[in-house]
Amino acid sequence: MIKVSEILLAVRSRLNDTDSSNYRWSNEELLDYINSSLADIGKELECFTHKEFLYVKEDTDRYSLPHDILRVLSVTIDNKPITIKSYEYMSKHKHNIFDLCVYFDEQSLFLYPTKKVEVGKKVEVDYKYIYQIEKKEDDINISKLAKKAILFHTCHLAFQINTSEKNSGKSTHYLNLYDKELSTLRYTFFKNKHSKDIKQKFKKV
Repeated sequence: MIKVSEILLAVRSRLNDTDSSNYRWSNEELLDYINSSLADIGKELECFTHKEFLYVKEDTDRYSLPHDILRVLSVTIDNKPITIKSYEYMSKHKHNIFDLCVYFDEQSLFLYPTKKVEVGKKVEVDYKYIYQIEKKEDDINISKLAKKAILFHTCHLAFQINTSEKNSGKSTHYLNLYDKELSTLRYTFFKNKHSKDIKQKFKKV
């Protein structure tokens, strides 16, 4: 868990913008840059997961998904996994599908065939999404390992706005730092996701 207020303090220190009576970057600007950074990190690492619950409606096969969704992980009804098909596959083979399945376009979930599921049933959708903050008092639900990546990317964006040859170089510098940090995070996140089970041997007594 990372506090947004900590990121703001660190960013202002890097920007040499700590005089609260004469900020060059407002809190609103920096919060916007932090959100842009979180969006980029979220797309690169897919590190934010959420659940959405839908309820089956009569004669309805299409349901809206959250605007911040990146990728659906699984769909279940009554704790039973539902087969996910691609939109392209369903376009070509829909007439041959008889068991309940789901497919997606950019912002919608489709249930097919609808007669295979009861009206009122709860559909659970697990998905990766873009996490965004609203105020400096918020927390970011991510490992503290990502703090530098958020910091570097936010500084990169901030230095793009106050344009000068000097600031352009600083923006590039922080982008390079961000890329290196992201590579480390990508490796760490991948390793944690795919770590093998640890087996411990016990001696018989």
